[in-house]
Amino acid sequence: MNPLGINLWNWCAGLGPDCLGLPTRAARMGFTAVELPMTVPEVPDALRRELAETGLPVTLCAALGPGRDLSSFDPSVRAATMDYLTGCLETGRTLGASVLCGPLYAGGGKRHWLGADERAREWELAVTGLRELSRRAADCGVTLSLEPLNRYRTSVCNTSAQVLALIDDIGAPNVGLHFDTYHACLEEKDLGGALEAALRSGRVDHFHACANNRGAPGQGIVPWEEVLGLLVRYGYSGHITMETFALGGLDSSWTQVHEGPDELALAGLRYLQGFFGQVSGAGA
Repeated sequence: MNPLGINLWNWCAGLGPDCLGLPTRAARMGFTAVELPMTVPEVPDALRRELAETGLPVTLCAALGPGRDLSSFDPSVRAATMDYLTGCLETGRTLGASVLCGPLYAGGGKRHWLGADERAREWELAVTGLRELSRRAADCGVTLSLEPLNRYRTSVCNTSAQVLALIDDIGAPNVGLHFDTYHACLEEKDLGGALEAALRSGRVDHFHACANNRGAPGQGIVPWEEVLGLLVRYGYSGHITMETFALGGLDSSWTQVHEGPDELALAGLRYLQGFFGQVSGAGA
């Protein structure tokens, strides 16, 4: 079975002392992986020790809000972003993390219309920055996984097809596609078709299982059996990670529209375990 993970954003607004105890809680619930919300690039020592004690595989999710942007026209912003992402990779090396995922090309808070020349320049800055980052990632033993974001967060890459084109231009073997069902629900014409095309490319190396309203797998209007069935059909072997948010977190609602964090985590985990248990049983 794929590692079934949860991002600690489910319980806290960012990486820090509030995360202590959460990997242990996730492990006791039955999750087989955790993802760290890299609002800062350094992990507290106590959390580092706790992660080691749980033995859970770790992935890292970059937090690229305004001011963190590898495709910025401002060289000081690009340099600061490269420093931040390099710090995340160094943390990944020490934790044995397999993936640094997220919108590594630019991030959220960047929405603008550009003329053709400026658009091409922005794209080339993203390509150049990510080529360099891929070299640093290889030194750290970490794969980069690029996530398309919805139109309300960025104007750079909104669909999986755009990210696949970016990956082709980067041309590095350790750069792949991070498919997130929440963002895909907003931007793809055909959710199943987009996922199948991405899987067929062989480039999908990380997967976020999120409902259209940031709920858990099994909830919302996502055709979960079709989506998860495609992962099985194409032999996707990477992490399947819940990315839900505590109130006040990055993509949380303004009202409590979901169960409490523990209940939401368990609902998603039980759905995933049930689906993959069924598939495993059918194949026996």
